[in-house]
Amino acid sequence: MYIHQEKNAQRMSIKERMLVEVQKSIETAYSICDLLDLYDVDLEVHADINTNPMFKSNKALNEAMGYILSMGFIFKAKPEAFASSTCADKMVH
Repeated sequence: MYIHQEKNAQRMSIKERMLVEVQKSIETAYSICDLLDLYDVDLEVHADINTNPMFKSNKALNEAMGYILSMGFIFKAKPEAFASSTCADKMVH
């Protein structure tokens, strides 16, 4: 688990916040791409975004999925995104 905490005084919508998190996940994934290629590992990027439209984070689902897939990574969202859910829970509790 990689944690980078950052304070942001700017108020963002839930969609903006989710997409910023996805951007940071992609940046982290790219930073280890050479190592993953060396061992022929396909990386999954887990987004803390729910596939159920009843949840607010769902507003960012389509954009996040398109962004991650277009960057060449495997996309996972809740409930399959166990890594992002675990990290988010750890940060909140």
